[in-house]
Amino acid sequence: MFTRPGSLRRWRMAILVALLPGAAFAAGGEAAQTTAAPASTLKMAMTLYAGGIKLGSVDLDAAIRGKQYRAVSNLETAGVVNAFWQSRIQATSTGEIGGRDFQPRLYDSFYVGRANHKQEVSLSYDDGGAIRLYANPPYDIARYPVSAAQKKDTFDPLSAIVYVTTGAGADAANPCNVTAPVFDGKRRYNIEIKKEKDTRVEMDNGLYKGTAILCQARYVQVAGFSQKVLDERDSFPVIHAWIVTFPSKIPGRNYAVPLRVWADTPYGVVAAVTTALNIDGIDKGKSGG
Repeated sequence: MFTRPGSLRRWRMAILVALLPGAAFAAGGEAAQTTAAPASTLKMAMTLYAGGIKLGSVDLDAAIRGKQYRAVSNLETAGVVNAFWQSRIQATSTGEIGGRDFQPRLYDSFYVGRANHKQEVSLSYDDGGAIRLYANPPYDIARYPVSAAQKKDTFDPLSAIVYVTTGAGADAANPCNVTAPVFDGKRRYNIEIKKEKDTRVEMDNGLYKGTAILCQARYVQVAGFSQKVLDERDSFPVIHAWIVTFPSKIPGRNYAVPLRVWADTPYGVVAAVTTALNIDGIDKGKSGG
């Protein structure tokens, strides 16, 4: 499968893993700098595959300094998929984090696709919980509305990744016990993650060998535009991930890092595999994609 150009839907399936929190890690720049505050950084890169074919890359550059977080993201397709589904997504997100408290403040994303199609989205959050949306070109939000109540206490897509990977939303003993409520400007959905079992893993690229948790994630639509990764008649596949926790420089703050994320689909297995990992300036290993 995926050995020659097929329908656009099939190649969108190959990207779906990278579009879910815990899989789509992005980074394309340095995090903001502050002084005299506890600080920690997480940087990682993942390669996207479908049927053994490399389809692109996604990575994450996130920093926590005091009670502030900042993340920068970048996803880019590569190889044969660029012949008919070229895509680049850049995003940044800032907010506040402290213990189990988590509040996004500003999210900006910029998408460039084939034929120079572009989409810019910005979400800003005020202290009262209201979310202001800017989209260029504008979304027809009246067609598939998301109510103020449905938007309440939600995260932008990149902040949802920070929420999951920093352990802000989960019990430290079980980083997989978490639900990330997401509003991306067009749709409102939950990413529900739960533990399947403890396991041992050995990465083919040599990045990690040892204990891990096998986790399961489900996409649950709440309101807004329907997801376009699948045909309407297809159910969204269950996502699986190997999660490993690593301590950070901040006492009590552990990172929950996905080493491999995959889904069985009607078109074969699609996967995102971690190829580089750096925590607090310490390189955990690198491998060519």
